[in-house]
Formats: sequence, C-alpha cells, structure tokens
Amino acid sequence: MTIFLGIISAIIVISYVIDLKNNRMNTKEMVMASLIAAISFILSLIQIIRYPQGGGIALFSMLPVMLFSLLYGKTAGVTAGLVFGLLSLLDGPYVIHPVQFLLDYIFPTMALGLAGTFGSDTRIKRIFGPLMAVVLNVFSKFLSGVVFFGAFAPENMGAVLYSLVYNGSTAGVEGILCIVILAILPFDRLKKHSRA
Repeated sequence: MTIFLGIISAIIVISYVIDLKNNRMNTKEMVMASLIAAISFILSLIQIIRYPQGGGIALFSMLPVMLFSLLYGKTAGVTAGLVFGLLSLLDGPYVIHPVQFLLDYIFPTMALGLAGTFGSDTRIKRIFGPLMAVVLNVFSKFLSGVVFFGAFAPENMGAVLYSLVYNGSTAGVEGILCIVILAILPFDRLKKHSRA
C-alpha cells in the first residue's frame, strides 16, 4: 500500500510542476500566495478545539487558501497551499515515513488550492469547488490515518472508522465552517478589489 501511495504521490507532484510551468504566476500572485500561506499558518496555530493526541479544529485556517484560489485560480491556490503546508512544519511535525509526510502535511493543504478549479462566477461553483477541496484534504489525512496510524485505533474500532471519525471531526468540520463563510462573503466586491 505504501508503494502504491508513493507512486500516486509522485504523479501528483509531477502534475503540479507541469501545471505550474504551463500557468506561470506573476510577481503579485507569488507575493499574495506567500502572504495567504502565512495567514493560514497563523490561523492554524489558533486551536478552537484541541485533541489529546494532536490535531483539532483551528480558527478557519483553510479559508484564506480557498478564497485565494477562487480569486486567482487553482495554480496560484495550490501554490499557496504548498507554502502553507511547508510553513506548518514549523509547528513540530510528526513524520514516520516520506509518504505519510506528504499525505499529512503537503497534499492536504495543496488540495485546498483546488477550490478554484470550477471557477468562481456563480455561487454554486464557489461552494462546489471548496467542497471538493475539503473532501480531498480530509481524504489525504484519512489515508494517512489508515495506513500509518491505524495502531492508535481503539480496540473495538477499526483503523478505517477511527481515521474517518478523527479526520472528519477535525479537518472536515473546519472545512464545512469555511465553506459556509465563503458562501456568505461578498465575493464580487472581493474580486473587484483583488484585481485592483
């Protein structure tokens, strides 16, 4: 399973590099991506609920990257997510395997940048894109939990259910809250100011 996940990880990294090469970011987008990643990292340090074994629900740390992706497109959003993932290593990473590192720290935050995949011209697209991004974020963490942290599951609960409950109640809940905020934001006004 680890080898399969490693191959999938390599494919994701290669496709990101190709996308970045085909859709070059300008200086403003690079600076904004760095700023957004820093804001997301700071928000991730503010835990509303903290679980005993680590993790929890942060103060809308997913929101800046998803909003940035909706405003500037998925390539810029995924790049901001990558930087956010790298910054999150400053908070004391727990790494037991290279694939687990990618599944827990890099791919989930990069997935948030996919919020702008479907565009942002309608409210449905502004909800469906972030919903897909949150599902991919939680799925990446879920896979890591099943493969690498299944031993932490309680005796009467399998690794799959444990990982689903744990990651759904942390990243899943935070993601849904962020989607609700995205749905009520005055997006047209934000887009107008972001292009100024």
